[in-house]
Amino acid sequence: MRAFIVAFLIAPIIGIQIGTASAAHEAWFVRVCSAKTEADRIHLIFAGGRQGFNWSWMRNRTPDEIDLPSRFRSVARLYVRGSTVSNPSNPQPHAYVCLGFRDHIVQRLEFDDHEQHRKNWNDTDDCAC
Repeated sequence: MRAFIVAFLIAPIIGIQIGTASAAHEAWFVRVCSAKTEADRIHLIFAGGRQGFNWSWMRNRTPDEIDLPSRFRSVARLYVRGSTVSNPSNPQPHAYVCLGFRDHIVQRLEFDDHEQHRKNWNDTDDCAC
């Protein structure tokens, strides 16, 4: 009976610790802060280590966060170009995107038309979505 009570009391503590731990990514990842983004579509181009990857985000149709393909796992420096798609009511919609590596944010990108960055995996920034 004591073992049951001890297990019953310890389980919530373990559950709380597991629930609050942040999930680290294997390598590079990108996050669109949809609450701060006016654009309905964002196009991102990633290049590094003689490889490339294109990704388009559409509001309510694609996930707000993705991992870059595994081939970027060993890429130390990444070149990123982001652009927004205008619409008749907003010719230059604002985008709020964060680029991360494993357990930290490398760069917060805020742009209206297009923006380019070259970032190293050990750079740091904040991302308040």
